[in-house]
Amino acid sequence: MPERFSLKASQQGKKLIKEAWKRLIVRHGTTIATASDMNAIFLREASKILQPDKNWDNVSEDHCAVSEATLKRFRVAKERITASTFKTFCQVLNLNWEDVAENEADANRDLSEAPPPINFYGRTQELAELQQWLIQKGCRLVFIHGMGGIGKSALVRHLVDRIADKYNRLIWLSLESAPPFNKILNRLVQFLSKGEQEEADISQLMQYLHQQKCLIVLDAWEEIMDNKSEDYTKYNVFVERVAKESHKSSLLLLSRRKPDNIAILEGKFVFSKKSLPLIKKDVKEFLSAEGLFGTDIELEKFSERYNNPWILKRIIQSIHNVFNGDISPFINNGEVTTVLDELTTGFLNQQFKKLSQLEINLIYWVGIRRNTALWNELVQDSQQFLTYQQLFETVNNLIVRHCLMAKSTEEVPVIYILEPVILKYSNELFIAENYAQINQVFQNGIINGCELFITHGFITGYPKDEELNQEQMRRIVKPIEKMLLANFRSQQQLENQLKKVLSLLEDKGLSQGYASQNISHLISAGKQI
Repeated sequence: MPERFSLKASQQGKKLIKEAWKRLIVRHGTTIATASDMNAIFLREASKILQPDKNWDNVSEDHCAVSEATLKRFRVAKERITASTFKTFCQVLNLNWEDVAENEADANRDLSEAPPPINFYGRTQELAELQQWLIQKGCRLVFIHGMGGIGKSALVRHLVDRIADKYNRLIWLSLESAPPFNKILNRLVQFLSKGEQEEADISQLMQYLHQQKCLIVLDAWEEIMDNKSEDYTKYNVFVERVAKESHKSSLLLLSRRKPDNIAILEGKFVFSKKSLPLIKKDVKEFLSAEGLFGTDIELEKFSERYNNPWILKRIIQSIHNVFNGDISPFINNGEVTTVLDELTTGFLNQQFKKLSQLEINLIYWVGIRRNTALWNELVQDSQQFLTYQQLFETVNNLIVRHCLMAKSTEEVPVIYILEPVILKYSNELFIAENYAQINQVFQNGIINGCELFITHGFITGYPKDEELNQEQMRRIVKPIEKMLLANFRSQQQLENQLKKVLSLLEDKGLSQGYASQNISHLISAGKQI
């Protein structure tokens, strides 16, 4: 067996290290006041083994033969350290290094940053397609994008477990903290060179991808997209070289959003795939496997409302907590409850932070129409604020790049829709922002002209739809009116303030747009019983 230049602990080895470390602390007893004290003692002991001719008894840890950072790498076991240092550390802990180090087969896989394997449901067609791209077609670059929580990482983890034996080397790295490119480059080089190289450039890395059949997974690419720096450029140079140069390996990129340059690269050896919500059949399988039960009709309705795996798991747990897994009480008068708890709201807040104001405004226009929006209706709703081209590009971005909007292809012409949870979230956000903006006008008597109650009609008039208008009154106008009323002693006081806003709108020349209609609807809502 060839000599190994660097080593890393296996999962079992990590446990052995942890137990041995505790024994070491017990052995030194009262001499240990802090974690730093233990580190200093350990590093001096290791230094005595590595350089026995030197007196290490009174040397600080900063001047030891090995650093505290190397000790941390040894204990965390995400990165390799030199074989001699690894064996020395094991000796200090009174462990056999061969029991601690990962074996040769494990050394060819690094899934330390991958999500743990979980129960996986459905997506058989997606799995088959991805496997064909990578194994049969030998794709160099595959880009998988989709809304957060949709199950991209779970899908790829399942895929990786199925095809791992087709590759000589396999590594999964997370970009969640937007690490500098050189850190990722060095991690890849250390792994692919089996520790023979600590650093290299992209050209040297490409040589490894040519010499070996490697699978590299880079998760959370959207974090890199947000970092418009020299690092972002380096990441893109690497991706473009992987896509264009001839080699044996494959790179899988996972992202919540799709960058523009990926579409340019797509071709014979580069594919991208949008990860879609679970279909009804898969949701039902998910519910059954997780112990939820109900009638076929109830399960069908539930699967129409919830199809994002991350959100599904939260709802399933809540139904177990409250109803012991019975879906029936969760369905109120034949309607499935749409739940937005604090964590789900925070989860969606993070997704909306990545959107432009134009994109958020368009989501509001679709949401106001309660998932019945046709293209010509969106043109009508937004024509005072968006050009035709802006509307087209924004719809495309929300569907393809952000995956937060969809289109119903069952209808002709196409209807633009939001997932039920996103519809509820955006509706609540729209109500809260309108309340805040109208309240601000009450307080300072100033209208800027870009407030939501000016750019968006609460009740649509084109085309006339009585049933939709009633729902808009119930879900938009009444909640805003109720929130505003809470600041006044009487309905009459609120009405007086709203009439002042009508006067301000007239003074600003805005009496013919959405704003006056919206304020009038708020006044009439207060008069309804």
